[in-house]
Amino acid sequence: MSDCGCDEAQANLYELLRGELCAEESAPIREHLETCPGCQNEQSVCIQLTEVVRRACEEERENCAPVDLRDAILRGLRVESAG
Repeated sequence: MSDCGCDEAQANLYELLRGELCAEESAPIREHLETCPGCQNEQSVCIQLTEVVRRACEEERENCAPVDLRDAILRGLRVESAG
């Protein structure tokens, strides 16, 4: 199997990390990552960024109003705007 190179590895890194590539597509990228410190660093950054975004989304959901309350408020706003 031939090395895919940095450009291809980095262009497909998020898809690889999310498991969106088939084995045939991911194999050359994984092989490249095993031997390229620069792309390994980029992979580490992508993993950290994904984790930060995931945590931020969880915190945002925790700080949101309960679904029932939001629905009631939206219903009230719709009634007011229709009236």
